[in-house]
Amino acid sequence: MNRARIEPFSKAHLPGAALALAARHARHRAALPLVAEGDALARLQAFLDDGETSGAAAVVDDRVAAFVVARVMTHALFGRCAWVAHAGHAAEDGELLREVYAAAAEAWVQAGAERHYVFVPAFAEALAPWYRLGFGHMHVEALRPVAIQPYAAPQGIRLRLGTRADLEIAEEIDFEIFAIQTRSPSFARLPLDREARRQEWFEVDLKEEGLRYLVAEEKGQWVGHTIIFRPEPVLGVPSDAAYLASTAVREDERGRGIGAALVAEILRLAAEAGYRSVFTNWRMTNLSASRFWPGQGFQPIYHRLHRALGSG
Repeated sequence: MNRARIEPFSKAHLPGAALALAARHARHRAALPLVAEGDALARLQAFLDDGETSGAAAVVDDRVAAFVVARVMTHALFGRCAWVAHAGHAAEDGELLREVYAAAAEAWVQAGAERHYVFVPAFAEALAPWYRLGFGHMHVEALRPVAIQPYAAPQGIRLRLGTRADLEIAEEIDFEIFAIQTRSPSFARLPLDREARRQEWFEVDLKEEGLRYLVAEEKGQWVGHTIIFRPEPVLGVPSDAAYLASTAVREDERGRGIGAALVAEILRLAAEAGYRSVFTNWRMTNLSASRFWPGQGFQPIYHRLHRALGSG
């Protein structure tokens, strides 16, 4: 480590950083075989091209041995923060990663960002240096193959494709997720703009290629929903994966198997639409979600970690 030069990240570091990222990705795939092959250079370049970024690199014998790059921004929910994407970091050595984070984070803090977020491959070697920097486990991103299995919906529950009329009230079901996350042990007191969320749901294009919106109802009354669509590219997520979002069941209807029925049916619809795997995420401190999704066959492939400065 003493031979490393710590430098502000620049375009000159891009080829070497891509090689370091490709090596990290190979370790990721060896640890978690469900992770797909990916183009490290393309994903890093896309992140760098998507807005203003800053970071640092460690150069050893003229090669990039470690780098960390973040986008400093004002997030609608998290406020002023530094956001390190899936392709925004790699290191040959955990101590070098800690060194380049230390160099990069100084500029982020000077820019007003005291909340730092990073997506890290979900295996011990990759996670360890971030934990030693004071980061905590916030979210899980997980993957599973599409595998159609027979299921029976709970008695009285009807599953059907959603309509435009359903979108007008979809935010009410979606809000169930936010409501449970305001409670212990999550305490996620986010400044949620419910009217903006209503508008987002109302603008969903049900004819979008690859999108399927599924509703659960009982006696004509909504009790739950889920949706899949094509995700933005993520290093290691298969190109034929669907993104599964906003799976929610009304609180007074939970425990009946409605959520499992929604997942089973949306997997069938995913296969019908040509997807071969499904990608989703959950908050680690949402106890019910952190038990439900592994039980549905989802394997963690990334952890989203969080550090709030001044907390220790």
